[in-house]
Amino acid sequence: MPSPFPGMDPYLEAPFLWSDCHLTMLVAMRAELNTRLPPRYAAAADRYIWLHEADAEKRVRLGKPDVFVTDQTEKSDSPQGGYTLMAPATVILPAVQREGNKYLKIVDVHNRRLVTVIELLSPSNKNPGEDREAYLTKRIEYLAAGVNLVEIDLLRSGQRVPLGEPTPPPADYYVLVCRAAEMPRAGVWPISVRDPLPEIPIPLDPGEPPVALALRACLDRAYNEGRYDRELNYSGPPEPPLREPDATWARELLAARRH
Repeated sequence: MPSPFPGMDPYLEAPFLWSDCHLTMLVAMRAELNTRLPPRYAAAADRYIWLHEADAEKRVRLGKPDVFVTDQTEKSDSPQGGYTLMAPATVILPAVQREGNKYLKIVDVHNRRLVTVIELLSPSNKNPGEDREAYLTKRIEYLAAGVNLVEIDLLRSGQRVPLGEPTPPPADYYVLVCRAAEMPRAGVWPISVRDPLPEIPIPLDPGEPPVALALRACLDRAYNEGRYDRELNYSGPPEPPLREPDATWARELLAARRH
């Protein structure tokens, strides 16, 4: 059963559900893209790793977790015949916490070159703090490196990431598409809760036509595979609540569905 809303379902924004919905949407978007991309491209999911340094209160972003290699040049005298690193002193390293931010990437499979990044925003991207600042820095790095950026914001809460000038019309949701070759110019899709989710053009290499990503088809797949209709309580307001007159519109839409 699909969501009762014609576009984004505001009930999916609930904090208890969004993390799962975020993951399920990314999986659906990857599948949709891989049915449409030319043979030389592939869509894949990935994750950023952030290191929190407890003492310095700094953060370092890594593309992947490091591979740790032990030094095996000196033998131990232990009966097990193992190896150990003989150091003149030992220290206790500060504890670190790893967090992962999931995203999609399109790569040129011939040379494993990153072509496009697709970000489905999470609360950490929109709430003030180090995670937001790190994301905004990463956003600039993409375009400086010649990587196309697609940013999908399906959350009404939090502080919007900068969308440039002139300020786009007010909306509940936004999609931003920026071709690296056209930087700083970018396309923006303002979307209300009443609007159908659009097909958005996913840019590839210069001279290659974009590939359409059907957001509604991805939402329908995520909604069904996540069985969200069993978890959501449509008898009350969504979280965060809708503003009027959208709140009245949503109540009437859901009442008509029940009858």
